[in-house]
Amino acid sequence: MIDFGGGARVIHTPGHTDGSIALHLPRPGVLFTGDTVAHIDGQVMPGVFNLDRAEMLRSFRRLAEVDARLACVGHGEPIVDAHAALTAVAATLPS
Repeated sequence: MIDFGGGARVIHTPGHTDGSIALHLPRPGVLFTGDTVAHIDGQVMPGVFNLDRAEMLRSFRRLAEVDARLACVGHGEPIVDAHAALTAVAATLPS
């Protein structure tokens, strides 16, 4: 936890890069996903251009477990009802 936005949880999300992180602000229900998640033309998807795609997909699944109402992504518009949207996409990803 870091003292930001009422307390932010840092989540290690390797795959795009080895040191990628996401930030979850539990109180307002906001998730900053970095480049692990994209939202382009209404479609929520894993980010592209990754050092390790399999690791990035594991990170995407980890973010889908976060209870967030809003996700601010690295590319595209914010995702409303983020938990449901990320969970739906994670269910379609290869193991």
